[in-house]
Amino acid sequence: MFIIGSPRSGTSLLRLVMTTHSQILIPPECGFIIWLQKKYADWNVSYNSDPVRVGGFLVDLFASKKFDTWLMDKDVIETQIALHKPASFAELCAVVYLAFGALTGKDFSVWGDKNNFYLNHIAKLQQLYDGARFLHIVRDGRDVACSYREVMSANSSSPYAPKLDTEISRIATEWSDNVTKVDSLLAAMPREAAMTIRYEDLVGSPRQTISIVCNWLGVKFEGEMLNFHQQNVKNKLEPELTLDWKKRTLKPISDDTVGRYARLLNEEELNRFLGIAEPALLKFSYL
Repeated sequence: MFIIGSPRSGTSLLRLVMTTHSQILIPPECGFIIWLQKKYADWNVSYNSDPVRVGGFLVDLFASKKFDTWLMDKDVIETQIALHKPASFAELCAVVYLAFGALTGKDFSVWGDKNNFYLNHIAKLQQLYDGARFLHIVRDGRDVACSYREVMSANSSSPYAPKLDTEISRIATEWSDNVTKVDSLLAAMPREAAMTIRYEDLVGSPRQTISIVCNWLGVKFEGEMLNFHQQNVKNKLEPELTLDWKKRTLKPISDDTVGRYARLLNEEELNRFLGIAEPALLKFSYL
């Protein structure tokens, strides 16, 4: 399963909710599947016994941005490669998730990945993983604009701190382009392969919304998923290096940020946003 969404739309919240399920594993974000694809696209069974090729992959994997937040050792992944003998690049990447599961001691049936930048690589992911599920989360773009500004005002010292725009017209354009692009790509997939949910429904009716997602994935809803924040505090599911702008994931699901654009954006900004993004706002029932 791939969780996709425009930045600040609730993708991290959704990842944590889903990975709290006993049968689902979604590690912290890292886009190595896309970044390493070209170099290792020719992976086959013979490379599993080639220490140079395996070693090169591990070096590149551990050099991938944010992979350090997985807190893994190379020998754990190397052991899993030797055990599972991946026959393709897609299987090789899947082994990394199996290794993460082995490290955390979780016996899972579904592994997933969450990354905002995947919205530009959906076709590649679909080609790599035939039968994969794509879960798209959408949030009112005007609230997204408020979140962009909030994050940038925090001045995080993390090397992974996001660099987001704060000018309303550019935010509106980016948000509208993103959600429209993803919606178009997912609409072309088989019905069972894609689902879109709204952030507002997730935080407003969490049990109902999460149950729908679980049913789509073929797993049973578990009440513990609503306590994801407790698991996050206990097990540090969200890495410390990215927590500065995700502190709400340490608290229960809340709808307290829904509609805050009405008091945080002035009339001129609201009109500008509407002038650019009205079709997308209408598409997802925000108008």
